[in-house]
Amino acid sequence: MKRILVVFTGGTIGSKVSNNTIDVDEQAGYLLIEKFKEKSKYNVEFVTMQPLNILSENCIPKDWSKIINALHMTDMNSMDGVIITHGTDTLPYTSAMISYVFADTKIPIILTASNYALDQPNGNGLRNFISSIEFICHSSIPGVFTIFEDEKGIERIYLGSRMSEADPFNDQFTSYGGVDLGYLKGGMLIRNDNKVNPTIAKLKENRESLPLKDIEFNNKILTIRPFPGLDYSFFRFDSNNKPRAIVHKLYHSSTACVRDGSVSLVYFMKYCKEEGIDLYLASFKNTTDDMYITSQELLDNAAIPLHNISMEAAVSKLWLAYNQDIMEPREFVMKKLYFEFLE
Repeated sequence: MKRILVVFTGGTIGSKVSNNTIDVDEQAGYLLIEKFKEKSKYNVEFVTMQPLNILSENCIPKDWSKIINALHMTDMNSMDGVIITHGTDTLPYTSAMISYVFADTKIPIILTASNYALDQPNGNGLRNFISSIEFICHSSIPGVFTIFEDEKGIERIYLGSRMSEADPFNDQFTSYGGVDLGYLKGGMLIRNDNKVNPTIAKLKENRESLPLKDIEFNNKILTIRPFPGLDYSFFRFDSNNKPRAIVHKLYHSSTACVRDGSVSLVYFMKYCKEEGIDLYLASFKNTTDDMYITSQELLDNAAIPLHNISMEAAVSKLWLAYNQDIMEPREFVMKKLYFEFLE
């Protein structure tokens, strides 16, 4: 018999519909287990906890602390796997955070979700939950993964640090780099044989254990996405209330506006330097290759480049880097933790 810890956090998979309104329900998570027992032949012992119960769009970094602390308080050696049920909106960010903090896990930690509430017939939450259990029972690959059924009914498996936000039209997730880790068949991971994916042997390798406990997330991080006409003069920080660091997304070609005036990212970079704010740019492909002159100008003005990392993974990593005390934040950001940098 497998022993599995289930961590309920709310989200659509922990919601019910009442009067055309979707909201979290404290009993919905436990209903998930009841439905599993009705549908499945697997003999599983569940240990459950509910450190929070919110819609994931309301998730803030302090909620990550509650999940992390709940896991640290558990004897993981007595478990065969962990399933964290979560909402879809911020799922990639929580997946990345859990990947960093528990990069050295010796058991599968799986995050999963649902496209519709459990009491709606077209929802995939129960199937995702069953697939998560099948993965733990049959694959038993240590690491942090996310499992979510796609529009074709295929149970996709994502590395926790490479999941990108769902498309707002079809609600489908993708992986940074365009290649998911694989899919589930008979409870086994069928790995996508692509050079960006770690091998099964690599996934099973021991990873460094970092003492990342009691993280409070008091130091604030700001995220900025570029768009035509973004005027950086709107960003003026109070000396007593400013971000500790900023992660600024780049366009797909590793570029951003560098024209004269306050629409220039260079203008904003100089302001951040004056304010003592670390500014990271995500993501550069390879700074040794040919690049646009605009990209070169960003680098020439002391940008802190992040290479081949998704925005979701970068945001979560900065939140962690600037709220831990085991190493200097910039060093932590650049440190490879759990496959977040594509190679």
